[in-house]
Amino acid sequence: MSMQGTDLLMTVLSLVGVRLPVLIALTIGVVWVMDVPRGPVRSGALAGLLLLAVTTVVGLLASMLPMVLVSMGRYESISGMNMIFGVVHFVLSLIEAFGLVLVVWALTRALRGGVPRPA
Repeated sequence: MSMQGTDLLMTVLSLVGVRLPVLIALTIGVVWVMDVPRGPVRSGALAGLLLLAVTTVVGLLASMLPMVLVSMGRYESISGMNMIFGVVHFVLSLIEAFGLVLVVWALTRALRGGVPRPA
């Protein structure tokens, strides 16, 4: 493997390593929510957690794309796509905010007694 390929691999692994704790926490959250009785609170929490997970993975991929283009020597592609990357990250932030609102809504409903207690 060339030095450039090794550098790219290390950069990709560091990006994955930075996002891995968040993905682990979201996975734990999904496992915990799956144990809650079915209902709108559970559905809202699952939808929020899944939105957060999807935005994390898509954000990771969007962050890796410029590095892959640089490693391929396609510098002109990066400058041309700068606006697109900005829009993609903005849309991901909006989706992430909505997912967070869903999780907080479910938590608030559960804390106020919106989730029926198991018998």
